[in-house]
Amino acid sequence: MPAIDYRYAEQSQTAATKTCNITEILLHNSTISLQPVLLPMIAQLSRQDRWLTLINPPANLNRDLLQQGGACIEQILVLHTRDDETSRLLTSRALAAGTSHTVICWANADQTTDINQLNQDAQLGNSLGILVKG
Repeated sequence: MPAIDYRYAEQSQTAATKTCNITEILLHNSTISLQPVLLPMIAQLSRQDRWLTLINPPANLNRDLLQQGGACIEQILVLHTRDDETSRLLTSRALAAGTSHTVICWANADQTTDINQLNQDAQLGNSLGILVKG
């Protein structure tokens, strides 16, 4: 059986999932780097009209690496928080503000997240959210 049964996924889509503005990426192994996947995506997203906001990105995802990956760093806003609660609030506010087309937040695996609330915030701000947990 494949890791993802796309036929089943398509059949089980509901109206709620079709309007969801939040994607959650769960990392089950801390030694696996998402940079080969995220860096091209960040480069593409940085060319949109509004801000691309990165909240608590890994330390190795720095300005030089973003530039080398082809990102337009003038369109990227990088924010750091000190704790999970501040991260959650900042993510909600960034999504709802409407100044960012996409907000990518890196969070601890054990951090509780109200995906429904984040989705409401994203819809309010006409933005997309990506939550990377691991």
